[in-house]
Amino acid sequence: MALQRQTSVFLSVTIFLLETGLVKLAEVGYFKEQQNFETPSVLSYQVPQSDTEVLSKHKRLEISSFKTENRKAERNKELVKTNTTTPPVKDSLETALYRVKAADDSTCIKLKVDAILSFKYLTKLNEIQDKETFIPTGATVTGDCSDEDKQNLVLRWQSFVLKWYFSKTPGGERWFVPKIELKYDPSDPLFEHIKTSGRSSFTLSSSSSHTNYLFPTPVGKSYKCDREIEVELTSSQTHTVASLFLRDFKVEPFIFKNDEFGPEYMCAATGSGTYRSETAPLIVGSMLAAACLLTISGYAIYRYFNIEKVQYDTME
Repeated sequence: MALQRQTSVFLSVTIFLLETGLVKLAEVGYFKEQQNFETPSVLSYQVPQSDTEVLSKHKRLEISSFKTENRKAERNKELVKTNTTTPPVKDSLETALYRVKAADDSTCIKLKVDAILSFKYLTKLNEIQDKETFIPTGATVTGDCSDEDKQNLVLRWQSFVLKWYFSKTPGGERWFVPKIELKYDPSDPLFEHIKTSGRSSFTLSSSSSHTNYLFPTPVGKSYKCDREIEVELTSSQTHTVASLFLRDFKVEPFIFKNDEFGPEYMCAATGSGTYRSETAPLIVGSMLAAACLLTISGYAIYRYFNIEKVQYDTME
């Protein structure tokens, strides 16, 4: 009993000493941390920016972050730095909805998109300059829905005109976008120090090849894509090129039932949603079949005229 009592006392003293030591170590670490902590300097205080400067900087950040998801992280870092001295600014990006009306005042084309145009042009010093601009939600909308198989939608703002063409396949089962055109005035303030040939306007266009038709969709359905789509616009008449970036994108022409979008036809996970005509594969397949038929027929004719017949009735 005495031995057990002595052991219990020894353990109690040991636990007490360990707890006391841990407390001391924690206190020492706390004070060191307090000593290393640097208080904010009064000289490092930044004067808050004006609302105009903040909105301008925020808009530039939104434009630069629009094209890739990786650049979105950089934008978030910049916004954190800005918001340390100024109130948060509301996101300036908005998804626009454009409508084209038919003769009976019903909607025949609907386009919902958050879009930006990115330009690369040659300056007077022969340098490549990058400029970007949003397609505004208040752009003027016109169009033509008089043809059952061909329609178009036109957006106008400042010195820019963006025209979408819509067509149906020969059988009328699907619609697609054969071409997107952009007409611009090089004297617009956006194109600072641009090198021009004296022309007042230029037209850039997407590829009009039948192998690159855009957004093929069954008639009666709307084409929808949640990922960002890039459409390149070029011209042989100018060194300027543009990229049309489409985000939160949904479009439908040839609307005939009501004023709302039809059932959604989702885009593929990758690619640009191009339409590839089946005419070329059909022609190639027909040519191969004809070649096989001619080969077999030629071989049969050759055997008929050139191989001697065996007279079995003369054999004994």
